Amino acid sequence: MQSLGPARGVQGRACGQRQQRRSGRAHWGRFGLNYTSSSRCTAVRAVASPPEQAAVRPAAAPPAPDANQRIREGGTEAGLVLAQSSKRDPEQPSLASQLPPLAPGAALDVAVVGCGPAGLFLAAQLAERGLKVGLIGPDVPFVNNYGVWVDEFKAVGLEDTLELTFPDAQCWFGEGHEVRVGRAYGRVSRRKLRARLTSLCANAGVAYLADEVTAIETPDGPGASSRLATAGGAALGARLVALASGQAAGRFLKYEEGAPAVAAQTAYGIEAEVEGYSDAYDPKAMLFMDYRRHHTGVWEGSAQRLQRGKHPNAADGLWGSSGEVPSFLYAMPLANGRVFLEETCLVARPALPFSVLKRRLERRMAAMGLKLKTVHEEEWSYIPVGGPLPLPGQPVAAFGAAANLVHPATGFSVSRSLREAPAAAAAAAAALARPDAGAREAAAAVWEALWPAERRRQAAFHLFGMELLIQLDLGSTNDFFRTFFALPQTYWRGFLGSSLSSGQLVVFALLTFALAPAGIKGKLVSHLITDPSGAYLAQKYLGGSSEGSSSSGGGADGGGSSDGPRVAAAAGLLLALSQIAAARGGDA
Repeated sequence: MQSLGPARGVQGRACGQRQQRRSGRAHWGRFGLNYTSSSRCTAVRAVASPPEQAAVRPAAAPPAPDANQRIREGGTEAGLVLAQSSKRDPEQPSLASQLPPLAPGAALDVAVVGCGPAGLFLAAQLAERGLKVGLIGPDVPFVNNYGVWVDEFKAVGLEDTLELTFPDAQCWFGEGHEVRVGRAYGRVSRRKLRARLTSLCANAGVAYLADEVTAIETPDGPGASSRLATAGGAALGARLVALASGQAAGRFLKYEEGAPAVAAQTAYGIEAEVEGYSDAYDPKAMLFMDYRRHHTGVWEGSAQRLQRGKHPNAADGLWGSSGEVPSFLYAMPLANGRVFLEETCLVARPALPFSVLKRRLERRMAAMGLKLKTVHEEEWSYIPVGGPLPLPGQPVAAFGAAANLVHPATGFSVSRSLREAPAAAAAAAAALARPDAGAREAAAAVWEALWPAERRRQAAFHLFGMELLIQLDLGSTNDFFRTFFALPQTYWRGFLGSSLSSGQLVVFALLTFALAPAGIKGKLVSHLITDPSGAYLAQKYLGGSSEGSSSSGGGADGGGSSDGPRVAAAAGLLLALSQIAAARGGDA
């Protein structure tokens, strides 16, 4: 959500704007993948198999994108997503100047495709375990704004990359409803983060090739390696390929059937010199969410004088908002009068356009009496969320946003990806330690580390929450978040951080149901019973196997296979509660 947790903006966005305009083709090389977007996608190059490796099956050209993939790639907002990813920062040294070169034709243990935070950290973790690792992708800077919970970055040893921290986070959920989160938040220095991750790669011996992968050959035989072809003509062999190229990798992956569709979080932001911010908000806290409806129906400069129940637009400004997609202001006060301000739509399908968000930000600032002096940077953040999970049996692994490690209900992903890199690397190293292990065996180990049955149950719950948020109007959204932050910290922190087990998530749901006002109770029950995400949730909880959930199933309590009976019982309790509430008209 906001600048972070999630990697702001979508990794793997189109780049090469002039080329795209010239040829009419989408060029997806920024994070290491290059393919032509057309109705048949026939321009992906494949490398012919030599006679001695006839058992290797060349990968087919990626198909034309389906509806989910089009959303992952930016949908109708792809042009501004392209502008965001095409930014430059001369203060960030090139990767080629810091990492040893990867020789064309090299035989690798692991090829990591993508040079964002997830790709760099995974490459370092793999190399630290004695594997020969090659990093492949264009030599580009980090350009997104990242905001994280301080305790989560401390947990992965990267707190020294924070350029600014706030002791508290402030929220507004309607007029007169201020919530103090009581949790420290930080702004990541993208220059420090990239330098630190690059240093880890250099110290571990990761080699680098500034190029774009155009095709991957997948092996059929046991112990066989994959082969990669690049736009520059290089041919590389790797026992494991890990795609860390963000949502651009979606065309090269296979996904489960029957899941709700992909949605998107969008945000338009500016870093600017602003007058009046300290009069409107606490300058010592970061503004996590301001869901007050100040972007319409409020005279310029009058929002700070509004009182609960006395809004000029009736119902605390909610009159006429039932069909409106909610958005909120997220802000971090910086030094020398600068503020990072971002109007954010938490999740929507279709995505709320950047033009709408920009207009709302301008009107909100005027209503709050914030005077804009100088804009130093604009940001267009597009984060695909939710949708089907990758299938576990494919011979290519993925990581980070490419592996759906983006929280469906919040958009956070960076901290989770960094947290899970050691386990994914350990699984790959253990698989590759077997002499007969090849691409399929190694990829299977990584997929099991990332998405065992327990994690898939958790993801189904998060997806259920995302689908609920999509359907809530502004008034119900405020009711929901007032309830959410009234929960014990263990639960709301765990939900935001993807650290609750599937059983704990059911307890989270029951607590939310108990504390929620009648309107939210009714919506929760109706959503569980009638929305397809409710059926998807029930399938994962009650119909799925607990196989494979013992080693790295996540969750605060480990989420092992012994959790299965408790999960099923808790899910049954939740379903029973929903039926009782439905029988009482949702007012239970």
